[in-house]
Amino acid sequence: MKTTNKSVYGSKSASTTGVEESENYIKGSDVAAILGESSCCTPLQVYLRKKGRVEASDSAPVNKFETVFGIEMADYFTRITGLKIWRVNQCFTHCEYPFLRAQIDRRILDGESEGGNGILELKTTTSHRLTSLNGEYPIEWLYQIQHYLGLTHYTYAYLFIYERDTCKYYEPILIQRDEKWITDIRQELVRWWQRHIVAEKQPVPVNSEDALLLYPDASGRVVEASAQDRAFYEELVSIRQKISSLELEKELLEVFIKNSMGEGERLVARGRDLVTWKNKATRSIDRKKLYKRFPELYRKFQKTIKTRQFVVK
Repeated sequence: MKTTNKSVYGSKSASTTGVEESENYIKGSDVAAILGESSCCTPLQVYLRKKGRVEASDSAPVNKFETVFGIEMADYFTRITGLKIWRVNQCFTHCEYPFLRAQIDRRILDGESEGGNGILELKTTTSHRLTSLNGEYPIEWLYQIQHYLGLTHYTYAYLFIYERDTCKYYEPILIQRDEKWITDIRQELVRWWQRHIVAEKQPVPVNSEDALLLYPDASGRVVEASAQDRAFYEELVSIRQKISSLELEKELLEVFIKNSMGEGERLVARGRDLVTWKNKATRSIDRKKLYKRFPELYRKFQKTIKTRQFVVK
């Protein structure tokens, strides 16, 4: 049933001309990262991109692939669902907060069973990524879609996934509009923008990648530890010792199980796999032999990677 309630998100169409400068607004792929729900980006990284201090990731090869292959995905979606779609060349902008924008992949036209117009969100990924999530799709995609639903007033979206490494399509996933979630997202995004972009208060680093982005080079300066630094250090040493002990216990348990399995490749309980121990062949380059036989070629393809090594004494 098509909703008649007005969303907390107003919306209007705006030309994409000049909108490519994503530092001026929050785009769909920024949403989960800003809210701390992304597995591949942090609030600080979004901030640094908006401020032009790190390069935007939009030009990555995978993004170019998605843009080109999106045509094939959209056509295939229509063939298997019978739903008509339309490519949208405009973005949707919040009336009160123009920095909240959405540029959807496709509009679904009058899907009667779902309730009128909707959104088609096309995503490509790898089987490895989905396997690491136990077959679930990344939560950041849901944040992005709810953000889009809020800005468009549509009541539903379809998420359509393609695995690049296996050439596999997933069944389209119907996602209904969640008004409370949309409201919460909007409030957090507005608060973040005003605090960090308008007031220019830099978000704190939350992982090692963040720290390296902020401080890529060591100056040789010696820093005297504060009381808080010493407390962090003591806790870090304690945690590292616990991890080391657990790693040893883990290895011993694995050895016990392997010894019990012997040449077997599956350990089962009532028909359910507990452990597999199968043969696996991998290919790698013997660098020593390569350098010995082709030293000039080896040196030609060497590259220097600059980073900072964190060592706990």
